[in-house]
Amino acid sequence: MTFGILIFPGAHGDKDLTRVIAGYYGKKVLPVWNTETNLKGIDVLMIPGGFPCKGSSNSSKCIRDSPVIESMLEYADGGKILIGIGNGFRVLCETGLLPGTLRMNKSQRFICRNTFIKPDNDYTAVTGKLSNDLAYSIPIATGYGRYSAREETLVQMRLNEQILFRYCDEFAVISEEINTTGAVDNIAGVCNERKNVFGMIPQPERAVFTHGGNTDGCAIFESILSYV
Repeated sequence: MTFGILIFPGAHGDKDLTRVIAGYYGKKVLPVWNTETNLKGIDVLMIPGGFPCKGSSNSSKCIRDSPVIESMLEYADGGKILIGIGNGFRVLCETGLLPGTLRMNKSQRFICRNTFIKPDNDYTAVTGKLSNDLAYSIPIATGYGRYSAREETLVQMRLNEQILFRYCDEFAVISEEINTTGAVDNIAGVCNERKNVFGMIPQPERAVFTHGGNTDGCAIFESILSYV
């Protein structure tokens, strides 16, 4: 199994992902720069956190104009697994692969801490090894983690079971009081209707190694590995 990690200028989560996928799980990892167009041989493509196209006068335009985007769209259209984490989630929203948008956190501040999330289902490539009844401790590190979508879009997402994760407390109780980023419906992750493109704000690669005291992220990676 080969994982591709898509790297935009300014992004920095690729090293953490590589450390987990290659170092911990022993899978092959190929770095893919935003200037590349060849995605052949990649079984799972991941877009890490960081700030894509940081330093560009228009980061959204920089993302859309990157040569890899057309190949990424074709990759997703072919039914392969594509996962965006943190600001990688934003890339998927801006290219139309996922519904909704990501805005600045309600607090107007960068948030970097552990948070709890609860899966909405247990059968997708990223939730297959999770329980709908449990809360998982997964860190976030973002200034733009506030998910937003129009009400009609949210209605369709609920009907199609496209909501992956919601922010909750340690007992898996969902409430506005623990809505970490201020996201609509406490949403921390979503997928497309076809369920091969996934985006999530929390960063599971930061909850894998035991010396960090939290290995809840392993369940997400093991879901991916068992699905593909």
